[in-house]
Order: sequence, then C-alpha cells, then structure tokens
Amino acid sequence: MASSRAPLLQFKAGRCFREGDTNTVQPDPTKGLVYMEEEDGLMHFYWKNRTTNTVDDDLILFPGDAELKSVPECTTGRVVMLRFKSSSQKLFFWLQEVNTDRDHIILQQANALISQGEEDGAGNFEDEDVNMEL
Repeated sequence: MASSRAPLLQFKAGRCFREGDTNTVQPDPTKGLVYMEEEDGLMHFYWKNRTTNTVDDDLILFPGDAELKSVPECTTGRVVMLRFKSSSQKLFFWLQEVNTDRDHIILQQANALISQGEEDGAGNFEDEDVNMEL
C-alpha cells in the first residue's frame, strides 16, 4: 500500500513489452507514472496507470540489486530498463515527460535511491533535490 507522503521520485512513463523471445520491445500507449517511495525501510518502485489511477506494479528494490538505465539501442524513443542484478528480470519503460532535458537526472536520482542503504552512512536524500516532480 502506498503511503500518503509525497514520493521520493516520480516521472511519467509508459511500459514496454518484449515481442515474444526477441530483443525488441513495443511501447504500450497507456499513460503511466513511475514513482518511488520508502516504506518500512524498503524501497518500492511503483508503476501506476494514469487513466484508471490503479497501481499495476509494486516492486521492492533491495539496495544495489537493480539499476535504471537508458537503452541506447532504441533510436525511436526514450526507453529505459530496470535491470535486476540478482535475476534476469528486466522491465522496460518509455519516458513520457515532455521535457527531455531531465532524463539523465531521473536516471541518476532513481539509481541513487536504489543504492541508498547499500553502504553504511548512505546519504539521506530528503534534504536533496530528490523530491522531484517533472
């Protein structure tokens, strides 16, 4: 269950799905929102349908176990991949933000949140510019 506080990070993004067993992904036209919240000491990665307002994905990310990175092979859009290090699971999203200037900041901040707690004394991001809503 998502908390009532503001998410640590959120950005508009749709999902992409793999075509069968190929390395090609197709974007789902559904308007979506990715957001991250810390709940009971665990980092949650949510994907919500912006039309129906329902949360379709709620993933728990353990410190350092995942990485959000751009997919440079995609030349027709702004696709990012959430790759898990402990398994072969990969989830694909296409950025739906109008402004492309902050794409790299989204990736940096998402990865900083995923890494939070990986080392002793990891930074507290509440004082930094992580409460970003694009």
